[in-house]
Amino acid sequence: MTDNLNVLCAGGFRAAMDLIGPAFEKQNAVALTYTYATPGKTREILESGFAFDAGVIVAGVLKKAQADGFAQNVTSFKLAIPPVGMGVPAGRDAPDVSSLKAFREAVAALPSIGLSDPKAGTNLGAETLAHADRLGFGAELRAKARMFEGPGSFVSAAVARGEADAVITLASEIVPIPGIHFAGRLPAELQTEYAMQALIPNPATHKAQALMDFLRSEDAKDMMRRVGLDPQA
Repeated sequence: MTDNLNVLCAGGFRAAMDLIGPAFEKQNAVALTYTYATPGKTREILESGFAFDAGVIVAGVLKKAQADGFAQNVTSFKLAIPPVGMGVPAGRDAPDVSSLKAFREAVAALPSIGLSDPKAGTNLGAETLAHADRLGFGAELRAKARMFEGPGSFVSAAVARGEADAVITLASEIVPIPGIHFAGRLPAELQTEYAMQALIPNPATHKAQALMDFLRSEDAKDMMRRVGLDPQA
């Protein structure tokens, strides 16, 4: 008999779960059903009552929800960090973005840069612009920015179609997308940590705990690295 697990999953971990999920299902005779959510939507789900068997969500969202009295009865651990990076359409020369100076030069040279609109329920685009404001080149970046109402993977796909000349989002929303070349991680001054937190409600089912254990395995860590994540567990 195959058990079913309902999994709440952040968009920034979706590409990793596309690899991890089938491997876990095969080893454990479990069928996983996913609900993918932006940080804003995840917050709404946690506030309405955590009715899932397991989850991988943005750590800051869980922390804020718990501070506000939601999602109290869960066990969680820091699973992975997706660095913020830049991608360009495949076949184009990738700009150097490894230092603040190089990144500013890249911004000056690019006609347009795709970012996630906060209306999509994710703040990374807005936070990247805020970093640029703080560092003194916000006006330059805003002049190049094209806001897309969707998660980072949606923006990357739009760039692959030629709707913008580059994307800034989580590496895990660039590396797996067809038609996109990952230029590299942005410098430390432009990073916003979107750590992924694995969690299960208490009490957890045996299969949900097995998924948490699998997420800590070396096989799972290798899959995370393949899509641009830095494993932490």
